[in-house]
Amino acid sequence: MALYISNPSKTAEILKQHNIKLKKSLGQNFLIDTNVAKKIVRFSCISSKETVLEIGSGIGSMTQLLLDAACRIVCVEIDRKLAAIFKELFSEYIGTKIVLVEADAMKFDYLEFTENYNISRVISNLPYKIAASVILEILVAAPGVKSMYLTVQKDIADRICAKKGDKIYSSYSVKANFLADFKVLFDIPRTCFIPVPFVGSSFVEVLRKGTGLIPGKYTGDKYFRQKKLQDPEKYQQKEFFDFIDACFLHRRKMLLNSLLESNYLKMNKVFRDAARIDKIDLIAKMLRVIGKDRNIRAEELELNDFMNLFISLKQPVNL
Repeated sequence: MALYISNPSKTAEILKQHNIKLKKSLGQNFLIDTNVAKKIVRFSCISSKETVLEIGSGIGSMTQLLLDAACRIVCVEIDRKLAAIFKELFSEYIGTKIVLVEADAMKFDYLEFTENYNISRVISNLPYKIAASVILEILVAAPGVKSMYLTVQKDIADRICAKKGDKIYSSYSVKANFLADFKVLFDIPRTCFIPVPFVGSSFVEVLRKGTGLIPGKYTGDKYFRQKKLQDPEKYQQKEFFDFIDACFLHRRKMLLNSLLESNYLKMNKVFRDAARIDKIDLIAKMLRVIGKDRNIRAEELELNDFMNLFISLKQPVNL
């Protein structure tokens, strides 16, 4: 019986045959444990009718196992040498069950790309250097992608799943969890990859949340209606993310001071012409409304706190 590509001996043979040295600059770490690869496919719950996206397909270690599960696989690979090997190994499937796109996954229009190929699910061993950015970009730009099953290095998984008060809790954590629910399904030892990375990996389930709009009065207020927006979700999402960035502008400072020193309030017509002392007073009152002390830092607030404060700042009331 032929060895799977994900078998360490087979991977080594292919790389040696083509004189390939994996590039740290591209975050290339190949999975060399077939049992783990099969577990990934099993946990991904793929329908035989759907098209899945695999970013960083390499020489096809995961692709080979996805063939029997999915209707079609759209594979993205930036490394031309690896793409050439991939085309050689999967020549009978290219153009039918497999679409190979030789491109930089960081430069895609994911909305157009996923709609063109009717992609609703992503299953990938994401290259370390682009993992965090790609996850957020797909969640922001491609609402048609309802779920992702991703192998990422453990520090990325920890960052995504961080809770308020954690040292690694950040604006990224808040943004990601606004858009999706994340769950670590299992960890993968670092020895399951070549070259062996510095840390282990985690296999993460990402399930997109509802509309992406913040519920409440904000979505129906006069200011919002006057914009006559064609895409209110995209507009509001950007505003909310700008607000989150402002809150975390100075991580160790009070949230109130971070907001005051940011550009966010300068673009808010309610605050633009107010004196500094008035701004401080109003933000402090809004924090009290959501049950928080004026001296609180951004890292001490959870997603719902940020959403409630954002709504308050958009349409302040007499407090």
